[in-house]
Amino acid sequence: MNKVYKSKVAKWIIWFCIGMTIAFLGSIYLCYDSTWILLIDVVLMGIGLAMIYDMLLHTDYTISGEKLHIRCGFLFRMDLPIFNILEITHKSTILSSPALSAKRIGLRYGKRRWVYISPKAQEEFISDLRTINPTIQIS
Repeated sequence: MNKVYKSKVAKWIIWFCIGMTIAFLGSIYLCYDSTWILLIDVVLMGIGLAMIYDMLLHTDYTISGEKLHIRCGFLFRMDLPIFNILEITHKSTILSSPALSAKRIGLRYGKRRWVYISPKAQEEFISDLRTINPTIQIS
């Protein structure tokens, strides 16, 4: 059984992406006569924009058998055995993590190891994890 949960996306991230796209297109228009500035702009802003959109489109959490596959663009991938998850907690944080929303759930999978994720259907996601590993504590 492979069940994929897409990440919840905060509205400010969508507005940030739209603003960056407008700034990128505007800078291309304004720098049309300067080849070097245009080249630097296209390379740097283009790569940054591609990375942002990749995270926006490819942040998901897949339950596959007894493993949880966490993906955030092409920069972050993690396979977490569900039987290693000890605790799940609801948390609103902006710590760096593979999540596109501040309303997250934290998964503790070691003595002091946490990963924060933000699936759209959090309660269903937690229920599916607890179906596989009923010893997970909810706090």
